[in-house]
Amino acid sequence: MRYPPWRLWTRVLAAAIVLNFIVFVVVAQSIGGDAWNGHEQGGYYFLASHGKLTEVSKATFTYSKYHVISVMITWPLLMVLGFYNWRVEKRRSGTRRKTA
Repeated sequence: MRYPPWRLWTRVLAAAIVLNFIVFVVVAQSIGGDAWNGHEQGGYYFLASHGKLTEVSKATFTYSKYHVISVMITWPLLMVLGFYNWRVEKRRSGTRRKTA
């Protein structure tokens, strides 16, 4: 059975979102936290993870901040894609059963 193009694109997008999240977790662990939990104080930039602060450069702090924002946007998008695929598949399987 041949699947419609939207199905491929939703799966590719879902895989990219999951990969983005994995990269976020790996990078946050390796640089000492994330900017979402960190802060800037007097020209010094700190990432935080489980209450531990790590001083970083402004560039690293900015990267972390935007990566957190990308995860906050794309993770809910993944939930919407999953729900959309579930509804479409449910509708398609219901249509096939009725015609058979």
